[in-house]
Amino acid sequence: MKKKAFFLSSKILPLFLLTLLLLSFLLVSGCSPISNLLFGASGSIEVTTYPSGAKIFLNGNDTGHITPYTIPSLPKRTYEIKVVLGDVSYTETVIVYADNTSSVYKDLLPRLNKIVVQPTSMNLEAGKSQKVDSIVAYYVDSGSVNLALSDCSYSSSSNHATVNSSGTITGVSEGSATITVSYTDVEITKTATIDVTVSSAVPPAVVNPIVYRALLVGVGNYENYGDLNGPPYDVARMYYILDQCKFGSLNTEFSIINDELIDLYATKTAILQGIASTFSGADNNDVSYFYFSGHGDYATDGVYFTNFYICPTDTLLTSYDNDISINELEMALSAIPGTKVVILDSCFSGGFIGKGKGKITISKEEMVSFNDEIINVFSQAQSKGLLTTNQYKVLTSCHYYQTCSEDILYLYDNYPFGLFTAAFCDGCGYGDVAGTLRADEDSNYKISLDEMYNYILDLIPIMELYYSIDNRQDVQVYPEDSNFTIIEH
Repeated sequence: MKKKAFFLSSKILPLFLLTLLLLSFLLVSGCSPISNLLFGASGSIEVTTYPSGAKIFLNGNDTGHITPYTIPSLPKRTYEIKVVLGDVSYTETVIVYADNTSSVYKDLLPRLNKIVVQPTSMNLEAGKSQKVDSIVAYYVDSGSVNLALSDCSYSSSSNHATVNSSGTITGVSEGSATITVSYTDVEITKTATIDVTVSSAVPPAVVNPIVYRALLVGVGNYENYGDLNGPPYDVARMYYILDQCKFGSLNTEFSIINDELIDLYATKTAILQGIASTFSGADNNDVSYFYFSGHGDYATDGVYFTNFYICPTDTLLTSYDNDISINELEMALSAIPGTKVVILDSCFSGGFIGKGKGKITISKEEMVSFNDEIINVFSQAQSKGLLTTNQYKVLTSCHYYQTCSEDILYLYDNYPFGLFTAAFCDGCGYGDVAGTLRADEDSNYKISLDEMYNYILDLIPIMELYYSIDNRQDVQVYPEDSNFTIIEH
């Protein structure tokens, strides 16, 4: 057996030596490397990504290279290539062929495809501006994104229109311009355009400046009726509030605040004449304030309400002849052009606007109790009778069926007061050294009709508890949700 093994070894040895000599010859002569001879010709894998800089893994092993990179000298077979960029990765199986370069490519971030701008065209007057509505970026296979206007850059093709960095386009002179909007994401920039046509500016219409006037009436002493304590003091507080007002960019103040109709001076004739004289000269651009604090009354047919009144000092116990009815007040005020702000602190004053806000609806039976003129107001917004046409902004101290309260000592000045007027003045900063507009919900130094309504609505129940007043009264407003400014500092 040993001789046989020796014999075989002696046979193989020369062949092995011959092979080594042949390989050595090939190497020396510049022929293919040993690996090619042993495994066949090799190939490579080119790996690229967008963006570049991704780590490259080969069959799960970190190559130590980043994209773009070509992995050389790979024997022919199947490989697993993985690229990693931050938290994003991608894996692909690749076949390497002899004397060939296989490739792997992957977008690892969304690629910007286009942007769409709205509007695509604008018509502007010289001197007028308009902002771009929206800019949307669309990505290849990745959906879309709404862009902030400040994310983009802008340019204009001519001096007929300019554009700022916030996307606001301004017409300069008659002509046309193309606004180019550009957006860059990573290395890709896309653009869109807006065609702008600029026309000559239209001369502004001449508008008379707004003139503010006020008539304040307070009746505490009555010739034939029970006296009240608060009205004269409430007039003084309202004068103080209105005298602080400065409206608009011109800081316009009240040109007239008439507070002479107090107590026995406030007869029916004097009040109606005071309306005519105080607001004489008003035009459609002006605003006129009428404030009344005193007794209020109503008439019935024994079952239903038929009319409502404010009571001058000469009101009678036996008839309504010296009272001022809804119709009489509406006729006097509607003769004055412009907007009328009416503030009534009297019992049953909600009857002057017919119904309450969201609290109570007048029933069909109660509607029958109103005269034909008042009924028409509910069905025709512009009918006369109630203070419910578009020229009126109204606050009343209570519903048409409620009475109002007053007290002896107001917290801020220790004088008698009507509850509603005290709440109104509190909302305007009365008693506050800094004059803070407490009813100014949006902090714009203005109090709208709706803001004042909401403030009084919330404050009166608190005041009723504080002053131990057991008499429910709910402020009323017309129109609802109005942003008309009634107080401004």
